[in-house]
Amino acid sequence: MLRRLLEYLIHPLVDDPKRVRIDCIETTEIVLFNIFANKGDLGRLLGKKGQTVEDLRCVMDAISRRSGKEVIIDVVELQQPRQKRRSRGGRRAQTK
Repeated sequence: MLRRLLEYLIHPLVDDPKRVRIDCIETTEIVLFNIFANKGDLGRLLGKKGQTVEDLRCVMDAISRRSGKEVIIDVVELQQPRQKRRSRGGRRAQTK
């Protein structure tokens, strides 16, 4: 339920909701959400001086209090897979 609510709140804020990933780790006392987004969407999720993500935390915390759990939200830049550099085939210069 909390995950679906977070998705509902986040999707209008980003350019491409399909490229946002939310990982959830839940224990008996804590629910940790890691939100992975592209660099361009990070600014929208964080907001000016962190206000947007702070508001998300406030809403999620108010809802989660019913279940007696603490909600933690982290926003992380989604890492693009690095391309392998091609070898130029030449030898390196030897130093003396």
